[in-house]
Order: sequence, then C-alpha cells, then structure tokens
Amino acid sequence: MPRERQQIKDLRIVLKDFEPMVKDPRFLRNGRQIPNFSLLPREAWANWLLCVVLRDFFGRDITFAEDEATDGIIYDRDTDQWFITEHVSALDTLGPHSNLKGEARVLHAIQHKISRGPEYAYGKRLIVFIENAELWYPNRVGRAVHGTHNFDAIYCIGISSVTDEGYTYFVAQLHNVNSPAWEVFVNYDFTNWTVRRVQ
Repeated sequence: MPRERQQIKDLRIVLKDFEPMVKDPRFLRNGRQIPNFSLLPREAWANWLLCVVLRDFFGRDITFAEDEATDGIIYDRDTDQWFITEHVSALDTLGPHSNLKGEARVLHAIQHKISRGPEYAYGKRLIVFIENAELWYPNRVGRAVHGTHNFDAIYCIGISSVTDEGYTYFVAQLHNVNSPAWEVFVNYDFTNWTVRRVQ
C-alpha cells in the first residue's frame, strides 16, 4: 500500500462530516484541504461516492484513505487490495473547460490528464468530478477515450439532482462498449444512502 496516513473507518460517520461541504457547493468547487485530512473536499467526496458504489457492486468492505503523494487511495479491507486515485475537475468555475458543455467538457478534463503522459497515468484510476455539464453520454465518452490513455480505469462522478428529500449523484465507469452507471441517493440529513444501478 502507498504511504497511507489516515484511513476512513466508517463511511456512515464521515458522511455527516460531508454535509456542510455538499450543501454549500463552494467547498466542492474551490475548498482547501480538509483539516487533518490531505484531500480537497471534492476529492474526498468523490472517493466516498465511489466507495459506496464499489461496496454495493462487490459486496465487500471498501473504504478510502489519504496518501502523501496522491489524491487518495481506495482500499478493499476484505481482500487487502488498493488502488491510487487521480482527480480532475470539470466544474463551472475551474479551468478553460468551464465554458464547454456536454461531452466536450468531460472530454476536455480527461484529455488534460491524458496529456501528462503514460508514466503519469500508470497504476492510477482517474476520477472526473463533473458539474453542470448538461447532457452527456458515458458510452460516447468511453468510446472516445478508449485506447488513448494508460489509466487503469476512468470514473465520472457528478450531481444529478437536489430535492427536499436529498441529493442524487451519478457514478459511471467508462468503457468502450457499455459504461456501467449507478445513482447514489443521500438523504437530506446525511444519515443514510442508497445505491441503484441504472446502466
């Protein structure tokens, strides 16, 4: 395992800590590192969302941790396996892609990380945090980037809707044929969540 510094022991307890950061999205757009944790709020939140999807899909105890030199690691406590995450944002307020919409915004953010070369990508899974991209299709993006990068996998994560009942996020893993996708619903008081496969 990389030089892990602090591992999240209980995803349900830490969910409550995310409540103010998610309800005031300025923290996700430009928040500084979380006190006593070396990840940006959007990196930690995206890692949490990915963990609950992987737990639901595999039925195993999967969590995340900070690491000295990366954007965090996802750790499967049942199998003692882990992988490094690399994050890129496709948000309204960050970067030259902020005026792009749809698949163009998502692809621009991915290409930004691909351009750093194969050694940079080796052994990492890229997580693209998306906001207000409007309509885009994971299958199309998956086909567009297939064979162009050296990341072990690429995940796209972003908000779908906010209601009085809670927050719904999507998580999609890009593939060249059919990109699996899930919805994660977090209730409004941030005490529980559900995961549903949608594609």
